[in-house]
Amino acid sequence: MRRGFKAWCERAAADYRRALDVPPTGPLDPRRLAAHLKVRVTTPHEIPTLSPSALRQLTEVDPESWSAVTLVGDDARLVILNSAHSEARQRSSLAHELAHLLLNHTADRALLPDAGLLFRRSFDREQEEEATWFSGCLLAPREGLVSASRRDPSEKALAARFEVSEALIRWRLGTTGVLRQTRRLRGSHPRAPRTP
Repeated sequence: MRRGFKAWCERAAADYRRALDVPPTGPLDPRRLAAHLKVRVTTPHEIPTLSPSALRQLTEVDPESWSAVTLVGDDARLVILNSAHSEARQRSSLAHELAHLLLNHTADRALLPDAGLLFRRSFDREQEEEATWFSGCLLAPREGLVSASRRDPSEKALAARFEVSEALIRWRLGTTGVLRQTRRLRGSHPRAPRTP
C-alpha cells in the first residue's frame, strides 16, 4: 500500500464515525454509513426480477461463491449483500464495498442494458488490499481497539463490542500493532506487592 495510506484510513474512518456520532469504541453500522453516502443496500430476496432458480443458486446452492456485489448507475449506487451469510460477515462485506466506493476504485465493469447499470466485477489486488484495510478501520478503528482492549482484551469481548467477527478483531489486533502495545502496557505495570 502506498505510503501514508494506513494513517489516512484511520483519520478518514474517524471522520465518518464522527459524522454518524459513533464513538471510537462503539460499533459502526455499515447500513447507516451507506444511507449517509446515499448507497442503497439490498439482498437477493428483495430483487423482484430475480428468478427463483437464480435466488436458490445464490443463497442455497453456492452461497460461498460471493459476498456482495456493487451496481453503479448514472445517479445511483446499490450494494447487494449475500443474506445467507452471518450478520457479522454481511457487515464486513458491506463495509468493504463502501470502502471501494469511498476510495473511488475502478473495477472491471459489465453493462446491464435493461437496468442501465454497471456491475463491478473485480478490482485489482492493490485496490482489494486498500478496501480491506479501510473497511477494517471503519469497523474496528485502532484508537477504539486500544481503548477497549484496556477494559477487556479478549477477542470475543472486542468482537461483541464492535459487532464484528472474532477473525476480523484478530486480524486488526495483529496488523495494527495494538496486540503488541497492550501486551507491553500490561507488562510495564508492576504488580502491587503482596500483603503479608
